[in-house]
Amino acid sequence: MLKNLVIVVVVVLGLVASPADAQNIKETPEQKAFKFRTSLFQTFSWKLGQLHSAQSASDETGFINHANDLLVLAKMTGEGFEIANSMPEGTRAKSEIWEDPEGFSSKTQTFVDAVSSLTEEGAMESFKVRDFASKNCGGCHREYRTKK
Repeated sequence: MLKNLVIVVVVVLGLVASPADAQNIKETPEQKAFKFRTSLFQTFSWKLGQLHSAQSASDETGFINHANDLLVLAKMTGEGFEIANSMPEGTRAKSEIWEDPEGFSSKTQTFVDAVSSLTEEGAMESFKVRDFASKNCGGCHREYRTKK
């Protein structure tokens, strides 16, 4: 499990690093926050796919390991939104995130709780990736993210 967590952290850090960093171009704190949360959400998506793959292979140990990794990531959700109105070009975040911090915090906690339930033995049997994403990811996306 620790190995998986290290891999996840390396992936997130690798995604946060950019060509701008390599060229010593200063990014604003808002741009860095945007990159962090975008990378985090891409990693969520990857881990949800890994949960589905482990389930398809009837690999409960792998499923629980991926769920534990996702739980660590889920607890970081709010960190990408700590800078008020960090809405650089390209973001799909709505200003309501910062206008309704209690509501946003409540939704992120609901997500953490849902992911936490996936770490329990037997959770794999009832897991449906599409339903999980729609209910738990969509809970925030519908209210706090603009549509494409």
